[in-house]
Amino acid sequence: MNDSDSPDNPKTGRDRQARRRRRPPRQSGMRDTTVPSPCLSVCRFDGAPHCVGCFRNADEIREWMIMTREQKLEVIAKLSERKHQSQQPDKDSSNG
Repeated sequence: MNDSDSPDNPKTGRDRQARRRRRPPRQSGMRDTTVPSPCLSVCRFDGAPHCVGCFRNADEIREWMIMTREQKLEVIAKLSERKHQSQQPDKDSSNG
């Protein structure tokens, strides 16, 4: 066994196994393309917990391509509420 095959090598071994364990399990080898991405190509957070364009959080944006149809529909269902909340005046700034 050479150094590159070592379980402690960051590009192989234990680190690779740890990354695999962190990934959500795939439902099948096919990726769902039936739900279009809500991306508007704005891709800015401006200190907000969600993108100011599509209102998805960073995890939802990153995982979109590997989500199941059901997971994507759950995200889509949350977006209008997030958009509505983002348009509400900030309660702390109105007390000034």
